[in-house]
Amino acid sequence: MTIDKLTPIYIAPANPAGKALTDLLRQQGYNIAGLADNLKQGQNIINNSAQALPGAIVVIAAGSFLHAVAAGLLLRGFNKSQLWVADSRANIKTYRLPLSYRFKQAATTAITLVFNTLRRCTPRAGYLYYAEDFFDSNVLLAYREHRRRYPQEAWLLGRKLRQQITELQNDSHVLEGLSGAGFWRCLTAKKLIVDHEYTGKTFSLLRQAIPVTQLWHGLPYKALSGNIHYPHVCDEAFISSSEWFNKHIFPKIFRAKQYLALGYPRNDALLQPAEQRDWINAEPLSLLREVQQDTGDIIVYAPTYRDWGDNDYPLDLAELNTWCETHRVSFVLKFHPFISRKFADAMRLDNLDQLQQLPGLPHIYLYPSGKNVYPWLADARALITDYSSIAYDFLLSNKPIIYYQYDIEKYRELRGETLVDDQDFIAGSLVNNQAELQVELVKQLAERPALQHQKLHYLVVKMNVSSKLAIPAIVRYVRR
Repeated sequence: MTIDKLTPIYIAPANPAGKALTDLLRQQGYNIAGLADNLKQGQNIINNSAQALPGAIVVIAAGSFLHAVAAGLLLRGFNKSQLWVADSRANIKTYRLPLSYRFKQAATTAITLVFNTLRRCTPRAGYLYYAEDFFDSNVLLAYREHRRRYPQEAWLLGRKLRQQITELQNDSHVLEGLSGAGFWRCLTAKKLIVDHEYTGKTFSLLRQAIPVTQLWHGLPYKALSGNIHYPHVCDEAFISSSEWFNKHIFPKIFRAKQYLALGYPRNDALLQPAEQRDWINAEPLSLLREVQQDTGDIIVYAPTYRDWGDNDYPLDLAELNTWCETHRVSFVLKFHPFISRKFADAMRLDNLDQLQQLPGLPHIYLYPSGKNVYPWLADARALITDYSSIAYDFLLSNKPIIYYQYDIEKYRELRGETLVDDQDFIAGSLVNNQAELQVELVKQLAERPALQHQKLHYLVVKMNVSSKLAIPAIVRYVRR
């Protein structure tokens, strides 16, 4: 069976594989109407059959996610006859959901029924902080404070973890996977506290059975999928650091009964002296002081991850090291885990779990991608970023922010519309190349230009970013 090249085609999912397939099919003359995705939203992306053009089909890029994508599209109103699959050479054939996947769905339904029945019969006791793959800072820090204040109440559950945190090894309330103890804590939990949206069946089951407090992980500039397109989801509370975002942005993409501007736990480090910060899963204070003494005050460069695959950041490291030596500063790179591994391989670094001084470049350091950089960020002279939510957090420091947006045209082309206008995101200098970056750093470090200070103050006031410690307030709310 073949497809008429006049038939409107949506490509799924809206990730690099889907976009590569889009380009390939368009070159072959197919009528590409846009992208389809179960999560991502944005310009030229549809999330359900009602948004599709009449007579349209969906071609799914082959991959490990294939059956999950197809199952999600079926739940969103697409018919089986509308789903097709294409391999890397753009060979298109009809899609059939395998019988094994149907068995898994039936098993999930049965497990859900059993879990909900058991939960109705068990007493409520304790609060469950939950994460998958890794413990991000907001959940981890909130759990730590809750456990310190009320030692018997808080539990931390991680599934499919890819990290080891030394400070947690002797904590009897840290559970890994759905063992007997983990399953029991899920059955009895009063609340489930998270800081990400997960897509697996376990999280979907838990979040429908247990009241959820969503701490999230930043004020976004770029588009987010959120959870609003899931009609069965409505969290008890969504917590951020900005009243403005809670009023104008988050209700459009997240479902919750209330939106609270209590702050982000990770931001507390920006409001505390070094001795009061929680240094769990961060490089130690002693190492920070050693770097400052050896090579100068730190500047942190923390770019966002480009999900279209082009993550070669344009920095001449030798030139940058010379500049840092001249100005007596240390340059700390904080990359996404995927990019950090690629960068470490290129630089022949052997330990990604510790701060690495680059060979032959003594003023430049690679910070471990899996660790919390905020205790170091609080001591930074300046932040360099691009489109990352870290820029909003750093407003609390009242220090310079430089936005290194060397690929802004491509970014807008591939990411589509942003959630906020540039005037509500840019609170400092905008640069497009390394020469401009270094010139602007000299200006900012020598004497803060009045115009930059005005921009920062404008955003702090407009966004009403919480300048109070978040962790105690969140623990109080969770226990209410």
